[in-house]
Amino acid sequence: MKKLLSSIFLIIVLFIITYFLFIFPFDIINLWKVDKNFNGLFSFTSTLITFILVRLYFSTKITFTPLRLFVCEGIGIGFISLNVIGIIFILDLLYPLQGETKVNLFLVFLIILLTIGYTSTIFIKVKTIELQSKKIRNQKKIIFISDIHLGSNSINHFKKIIKKIILLNPDMILIGGDLIDSSSFQIDQLSILKEVKGPIYFVTGNHEYYLKNSNEKIDRLKEFNINLLDNKSSVIDDINIIGVSDNQSVEKQKDIFFSKKNNNSYNLCLVHKPSLWQLIKEECDLTLSGHTHNGQILPFNLLVKLKFKEKFGLYESNLSFLYVSSGSGTWGPKLRLGSFNEVVSINLNPS
Repeated sequence: MKKLLSSIFLIIVLFIITYFLFIFPFDIINLWKVDKNFNGLFSFTSTLITFILVRLYFSTKITFTPLRLFVCEGIGIGFISLNVIGIIFILDLLYPLQGETKVNLFLVFLIILLTIGYTSTIFIKVKTIELQSKKIRNQKKIIFISDIHLGSNSINHFKKIIKKIILLNPDMILIGGDLIDSSSFQIDQLSILKEVKGPIYFVTGNHEYYLKNSNEKIDRLKEFNINLLDNKSSVIDDINIIGVSDNQSVEKQKDIFFSKKNNNSYNLCLVHKPSLWQLIKEECDLTLSGHTHNGQILPFNLLVKLKFKEKFGLYESNLSFLYVSSGSGTWGPKLRLGSFNEVVSINLNPS
């Protein structure tokens, strides 16, 4: 009974979220523009249909592009619409506005923010981090990328990332999960990775397990110079790279890390979500994670902060470091506000 009530509660919450993201902005515009009549039946019916489509997309492995665009871009546009409505409500309290003026302001703000949000996804920033350790004898340059989300993002976006990596001439490349997020993505397109010099190590994120035939596709990654490091370790000179897969509890992840730790090496943990760091930081020199996208769209980063204490950037605790990337691509809506795509270049130097 408790499980049933929990499921019902979750459905109700998701239904309400669907209303506010997809239908509420239209209801508000209608109230501003027409005669302030609210058609509850129409809003409920529209929300119900939209909710079914959203649930269909997220609970199945359907790759129907119009459905993906409707759900993903609808979430982004709806979220920004809520921000704009909030701004207009505040303006209306300070300086009372006519209905038509509110509608016009809404459209202007929405177009501006959507333009900024879309443009922000085109660019990829290279972020350089300098770290030192007594465990490192010779400098190593490590490239860390995460959350490319191929499928939601095009192969051309990935080619831009690869070009930047080649110019940086790293000693190794680490990929922190969510490389692919759509079953429609053709794995053979990853052949561009063969242009990259140096070993490539990869751990799975949550999205790899949403794919059709996920195990088969993950296994095929080795055809493209990708070393799958799920729950395995690999030693390169002074560095012990410990890969921890995403589809397991954080306690299980902790056990895997300690089973692979090498006391005589620089221990680098590659794991998709940053939650593990708090459990291993006393014994881990560097942890690299992604997943959070730094919220991707303001002010969603505030909600992400509630779930992940370390949501973006470099953190330190007694010479143990964690870097949480904002990701090299976008999840869902192709929009960024207050965040950016990045390639992280880490210089590990002798102390």
